[in-house]
Amino acid sequence: MSEVTIRAQGLGKRFRLYDANHPRTLRELLAGGWRRARSAGDLWALRDVDLNVGPGEMLGVVGHNGSGKSTLLRILGGVMRPDEGVVSTVGRISGLLELTMGMHPDLSGRENVMISGIIAGLTRREVQARFDSIVDFAELEDFIDSPLRTYSAGMKMRLGFSVAMHVDPGIMLIDEVLAVGDLAFQNKCLNRIQTFIQAGSAIVLITHDLANLQTLCTQALWLRDGQVAGYGRPDAVIDAFRNEMMVGTHHLTSDRSSDRRLPLELEQNRFGSMEVTIEAVRILNAAGQPVSRFEPGEALTVEADLNSPGEITTIHAVLIIGNPERYDIVNINSGDFGEPLKVSGKDGSTLRLSIESLPLAGGDYSVSIGVYRDDWSRTYDYHSHAYRLEVAHSKVLSGFIAPQHRWDARSR
Repeated sequence: MSEVTIRAQGLGKRFRLYDANHPRTLRELLAGGWRRARSAGDLWALRDVDLNVGPGEMLGVVGHNGSGKSTLLRILGGVMRPDEGVVSTVGRISGLLELTMGMHPDLSGRENVMISGIIAGLTRREVQARFDSIVDFAELEDFIDSPLRTYSAGMKMRLGFSVAMHVDPGIMLIDEVLAVGDLAFQNKCLNRIQTFIQAGSAIVLITHDLANLQTLCTQALWLRDGQVAGYGRPDAVIDAFRNEMMVGTHHLTSDRSSDRRLPLELEQNRFGSMEVTIEAVRILNAAGQPVSRFEPGEALTVEADLNSPGEITTIHAVLIIGNPERYDIVNINSGDFGEPLKVSGKDGSTLRLSIESLPLAGGDYSVSIGVYRDDWSRTYDYHSHAYRLEVAHSKVLSGFIAPQHRWDARSR
């Protein structure tokens, strides 16, 4: 990687918690005493976060609400200071956080462009030189001299976004604002972001749109309760995130490795707490022989040797088969039709999934397998796209499924 534009090491941010009776004024403080003013505890919104984003790279950040995403962005942008760790940045920073911040409703769009541009770090001369381009990009030529209070919410957002798009940043921080305007305007925004990447900007994007993360980002960071749950290739991080949430689909990258088993690497294609671990995986044919090539409709068995420190652990398991066009052509989890599985930690256990017939069309596939806590609240060990499966077929078929079939025609 070339010179790092954003680097964070051991990043942590702590907030004080107070109960409902905490005094809010000096009078309440004097009346209630200092005891009521004490903190009820601490909340670490971020803890032990490391990341590097170089020129021409884009980091996508995912996680549930409250996982620390916006706090991370504000620390990277210098709005907040970390309580632990260090952040270093190189280059002008542009933040797409609150797009209408600093705008005044009684001023015209023209006047608000001047104010917003200067707040964003441009000189007055630079704003004037880019003014026509800003207005054209926002598609607000007919309204630019009208008071901002006459604008719709979408028009205000487009104006703010357009100003931010004309700052030419070395670093751009984007907090879930790509759904601005109609589809054509969104595509225009995405194209502009691509030009920033090509020009060498470093971009951090917070998003709930995993499709954007998959197509735009060069790396992904998954935050869970303020800590790093996954960091690495977007396809692998999205895979682990979605499976823990048990929702959605996505596309995977095409990897034509000739080896049936890809090397496993933590936070790259392997995720989890490792309280229960998958030690070995075998893909077997109907005769129980390890193979990596099948005919459509053949029986398939997947075995996974598990290790857990406890005497007995109850788990759920997932097996997913996909290809570069679709992530979850086959998606089987143990919770759909049964109770959690019991595994023994004392002597180890072998998890076995038997599929009587797998009518996949010919092609190259990847197999992902994972084990979870019995209430799905924790990923113990997940191997993402770690095993290759080839389905042979002499004829080219459309679609993903090749069921046994027969055509005939009869006279009526």
